Amino acid sequence: MRTLACLSALLLTSAACGDGAAPGADGGVRPPVIARDAGAPDVGPPADWTLIVLPDTQYLAASYPEIFEEQTRWIVEQKEALNIQLVVHVGDIVDDNMDGQWAAAHAALTRLDGVVPYVLAPGNHDLGPGGSAADRSTLMNAYFPLEKFAVLPSYGGAFEADRVENTYHLVPTPTGPWLVLALEFGPRDPVVAWAREVVRAYPEMPCLVVTHAYLYSDDTRYDWARYGAAQLWSPYTYGVASDPEGVNDAEEMFQGFIADSSNVRLVVSGHVLNDGVGQLTSERADGEVVHQLLANFQFEPLGGAGFLRVMTFSADGRRVDVRTYSPYLDEHRTSPEHEFSLEL
Repeated sequence: MRTLACLSALLLTSAACGDGAAPGADGGVRPPVIARDAGAPDVGPPADWTLIVLPDTQYLAASYPEIFEEQTRWIVEQKEALNIQLVVHVGDIVDDNMDGQWAAAHAALTRLDGVVPYVLAPGNHDLGPGGSAADRSTLMNAYFPLEKFAVLPSYGGAFEADRVENTYHLVPTPTGPWLVLALEFGPRDPVVAWAREVVRAYPEMPCLVVTHAYLYSDDTRYDWARYGAAQLWSPYTYGVASDPEGVNDAEEMFQGFIADSSNVRLVVSGHVLNDGVGQLTSERADGEVVHQLLANFQFEPLGGAGFLRVMTFSADGRRVDVRTYSPYLDEHRTSPEHEFSLEL
């Protein structure tokens, strides 16, 4: 397949949670969740603010790096006008997990350094020899080392002390801090357990989950137990599924920590080729809802021609308006699946 993952910034204190370590499959202990002061800095009166979602850029990194750079150049130019607070990438940053493509991705994404914080989640093409996801080896850490993000005031912590694949961030916004949780493709069992701890450490903070393979194009979650191979490109069909620490599809992530975590408000993902867009709103037992979104345009001409998602949050914190736009083409898509609003 050719496809593509608990916040407040300027946080001043940190201490390890007493039971914040997630056990590994081998019985070892993962690095603890770091508890930080959840108080948001003074960011002025409430105002609309924008989150940019970068869908699968694998073909851009491989063949159209100028379009990838146009995306991030536009983000920098629009930072003030749109009040852009964060950029997230849903994975398949590159196509073949090779140096040349990672260098192209690095050139594009580092345009954001010092301007807009960004969060990366790896996709299947970012893993394994040739982007095969035969295993979890990746050059991602060579080009985007964890220390690059760990020095930022919005950085919260990582599942592994020296790897960037699973991180969380405490992001200040004009409507209050958001927890942003970025998870690897088909997260391992201990990663899901760790994600649950992170989300529960910040119960009053709205949470955005960024991961690669989550929503399918028919508006259902990836669910191997129910649909099996009928849902193409399930994490269970890749070599990473043989990892001794396991693999989890979207339904397992949902049951593992989203279904009973009322603060998880949004999930964004990519990966799926057919149609490339999807939307699902699920109500939890407590009556709260979580909106789950899919966007992936890589299969279109020019590797997706730079289309991305512009998500603008209202000043009252009650609504997010979603738009689909290509800075490269200067073109908006206005059909209902590409332009819509969600109640938070």
